[in-house]
Amino acid sequence: MFFLENLEKITPENLHTIDKSKIRKTITALLDYALKNGIEIYRVFPSKLIFILKKDGKLVWLHKSLSSKANPIGVNTARNKHLTKKLLKTLGYPVAPGMVISSADELEEVMEKIAFPLVIKPLNSSEGKGITPYVDNKALLMESFLLAKNISDKVLVEKYIPGDYYRLTYVADGSFAAVRNVPAYITGDGMLTAEELIRRENNSNKDRGENRRLKKIRITDKTRRFLISYGYKLDSVIEQGRKVPLCFGGFDGGEYIDATDSVHPSILDMANEISKIMNLPVIGIDIITADISRPLDETGGVIIEINGTFPDLQIHARPTQGEIRDLAPNLINYLFR
Repeated sequence: MFFLENLEKITPENLHTIDKSKIRKTITALLDYALKNGIEIYRVFPSKLIFILKKDGKLVWLHKSLSSKANPIGVNTARNKHLTKKLLKTLGYPVAPGMVISSADELEEVMEKIAFPLVIKPLNSSEGKGITPYVDNKALLMESFLLAKNISDKVLVEKYIPGDYYRLTYVADGSFAAVRNVPAYITGDGMLTAEELIRRENNSNKDRGENRRLKKIRITDKTRRFLISYGYKLDSVIEQGRKVPLCFGGFDGGEYIDATDSVHPSILDMANEISKIMNLPVIGIDIITADISRPLDETGGVIIEINGTFPDLQIHARPTQGEIRDLAPNLINYLFR
């Protein structure tokens, strides 16, 4: 493999030249693990974050959130929320009732077929972009549809399913980790606005900040969508005692609480089957359930999404509460099988 000699070799000494802010966290974790364990790393293009890893004569390519071992059809299927739901239903796994629409004229049919409350999602988005997590009236439904339509030509409307939000990350070698995502909240006092309550929480909570257990609560479009879902804006005064969620989990200031030891075996069997059928080395499965230690058909739980690209391993390696679960070694070892 003489061509590797013409590429930039990444070493602990020049690792700092890579702008890690532009690399997905999972890729960063894999590169760090590789360097510490004698795996050679080469940068293919000076201006691109494309890497070749070499171990025992085998090569694996990494770019953004993909590896050369990933099935491109499986990845593209997972990116389409509607196709993913169809696949899961075919496999006999529970999903939220829903419809894909492309016109506001179809909203009347939505309200006839799926009762409020609803969740509105752009069909082909990621990381919570354009999602309105709780819609319970016609006016908000129209507004949420138009927002999602600006992001994706087609919009997924689903029944809102109550329960806790879990992320299960499953590596095709059978290793896994799970966290329960807990939103950041503000609690009204009848005097301060939502924005003022967020500022107070960020300033007064000693657990929040750089290199602390919790991140500062970030005010993003997702924050605004959560507030709007529950009838508020940033300048709204929140009633005394009213508790309002602001995000899905730890990325925006909530928590990632390790739940790996609680996952029911039937849910792991499900993850194993999905991974094999989609032919993906690692998947992230987003689940809503009241209790992940019980089968989904007992709790009314559903699978809401599959992440077919590299899911964020850092939420398991650095949970805000619970045991650390480092899946980077398992994933690297599987990629080099």
